[in-house]
Amino acid sequence: MNSPEKTESALLKLLQTLNQQMVPVPAGVFSMGSSQAEVDRCVEFWTSRLVDKKFTAAQFRQWILKEYPCHPVQLNSFSLSRFPITNQQYRDYITATGAAAPESIQRNKPQNHPVWGVSLDAVQGFLDWLSIASGKVFRLPTEAEWEYAAKGPQSLEYPFGEEFDSAKCNTVEAGIGDTTPVTDYARFASGFDICDLAGNVEEWTSDCYSPYQGGTLVKDDLVDTLGTNYPITRGGSFKRGGDLARSARRHGPYPAPEYKFIGFRVAISAMDTHK
Repeated sequence: MNSPEKTESALLKLLQTLNQQMVPVPAGVFSMGSSQAEVDRCVEFWTSRLVDKKFTAAQFRQWILKEYPCHPVQLNSFSLSRFPITNQQYRDYITATGAAAPESIQRNKPQNHPVWGVSLDAVQGFLDWLSIASGKVFRLPTEAEWEYAAKGPQSLEYPFGEEFDSAKCNTVEAGIGDTTPVTDYARFASGFDICDLAGNVEEWTSDCYSPYQGGTLVKDDLVDTLGTNYPITRGGSFKRGGDLARSARRHGPYPAPEYKFIGFRVAISAMDTHK
């Protein structure tokens, strides 16, 4: 058991970094998902560029149809961390609580890189402890909040613009082959000034997959493996292609080594605190 002084020091350090990073996102209505034309454009562009060449255009289209139809969503204001939670921030949590170290920390990855290999249960433990200790209700962003933050006020195809650019995000096309510091692509932030939403590590959201209203259930390898109600991840990673870095792209925690690079960022609802 850590001493009260060590626990308090770790908590204060973690809260200081998070408080500096929380970005207010205004309330608004945005178009969530993709139109038929946007689905067609995505399939045309990405089919020949997929990391796994075995997949056909028809198979890829089924994945993208999870985004269909495009529909209006109204959101209240909230705050979102500018960067994903880093290894150092998660280490502070471990120091304060004795929680288990995820794989990125076990492998001694750099402290300013995003933490990865954290399960949803582990993330919830982090959020519960931080909320009780701080008096603020920290949580995962909803799927809609994540997409709104990525699309920004201009409703962009990628957080950094309308066209894919491997120089603006850490996906497999960048050729880096590992995580990068969460600040490396800060100059390519979304329109709401949220960084690293494309590539580096995938990110947990608080929602599970279900078809959008008017859409149909897509029965793909994720459903075959995880069932029809699997947790949604967003943003893609350094290990996968840029199609997963699209703002509207819906994915999940497929149990294979190349998909284990999942981290998270935190959100706070407006005026949401423990009483």
